[in-house]
This record gives sequence, C-alpha cells and structure tokens, in this order.
Amino acid sequence: MAEYRAELKKLAENVMEAMDENLGLPKGYIKKSFNGEGDNAFFGTKVSHYPPCPHPERLNGLRAHTDAGGVILLFQDDEVKGLQILKDGQWIDVQPRRNAIVINTGDQVEVLSNGRYKSVWHQVLANPDEKRRSIASFYNPSLKATIGPAPELVDKVSKELDQTYPKFVFGDYMNVYAEQKFLPKEPRFQAAVRAM
Repeated sequence: MAEYRAELKKLAENVMEAMDENLGLPKGYIKKSFNGEGDNAFFGTKVSHYPPCPHPERLNGLRAHTDAGGVILLFQDDEVKGLQILKDGQWIDVQPRRNAIVINTGDQVEVLSNGRYKSVWHQVLANPDEKRRSIASFYNPSLKATIGPAPELVDKVSKELDQTYPKFVFGDYMNVYAEQKFLPKEPRFQAAVRAM
C-alpha cells in the first residue's frame, strides 16, 4: 500500500503541475500554496466499502457533496457502478473502467483557480445486488495553509468588485466543512473567512 500511495502522490503532483500550466501559473504554484507555515500538504487514502442494499431507493451510499480539499484520485470498482457527478443539473453515472483513476478537484482548487476549475458535486448510489469498493486518495492543503485566488487569476474587473473567492485558512474551512459538507459550498467559503 505504501508504494501505491507514493505513486498516487506523484500523480497528484503531476496533475497539479498540469493545472498550473493550464492556468498560466508558475510551475509548482498549487503545491506551494498547499504547504502552510513550515507544514507540508496532507496526502491520505481512504478505502470505502458499500454493501448491497435491498432498498436502494431509501438512501444514497453517500449523499451529494463536493470534496473539501485539493486533488482527489479515485480508483473505483472495476465493475459495479454507483458514482455519479452533477452536470448541467443532471446526475450522470461515472462508468467503471478497468485500471482507471478518476481525477476530481476539490473546493481549494476552485478557490485557488478563482473559479476556473470547479469542485464537482458527486454522490454514490446504493446497489441492491452487489457490493462496491473504492480507494480515494486526497492531496489536501496543510491545515495552516492560507488559500485564496492566485493573484494572476484575479483580473482588474474582479479586483474592483472584490475578489470572486475569499481568502481563508484551510483548517478554518475544514471546521466549517465538517458541519456543512452536504450544503452549498459558496456559504462555506464565506463562513471560513468569518472564522479567521
């Protein structure tokens, strides 16, 4: 598992460098932003098991939410579907693909990119007949990291109107997120600012 996690961490860092380039930011900008005052960004892995549910219409395996952190790498079940994303107001199945990793961006990438990348609303549906497993790895900022839009991405107009996204400490955001995970994300951003 240690080797698997080390390779996924490298993949997440490569994804962040590709985002840096796409956004016109210096190489390593997102990774550097995720490191706080002498602390390193957090990389963790979670294994989820969803047993069969005889009445899937009564619940979701995991309610609709966005991820709080940065870059999420999901190795989902090869055969059993269940993951859905919200696109244009419709829930769409993310089809299982053998040996594929689903890459998702979290709330902190949305803030750093000043909304150019969005954190994706997603949910997991229960399955009546089959169990489902997934392995999610999260590359998140240090709890002490201050997250805000990259100055290069705040154009003159949005500077005059105040930045589109606020600046806050990731640990403060996580305190808000713990209570408001399944609620709209925009008020979470503002609540984290008030917590500073």
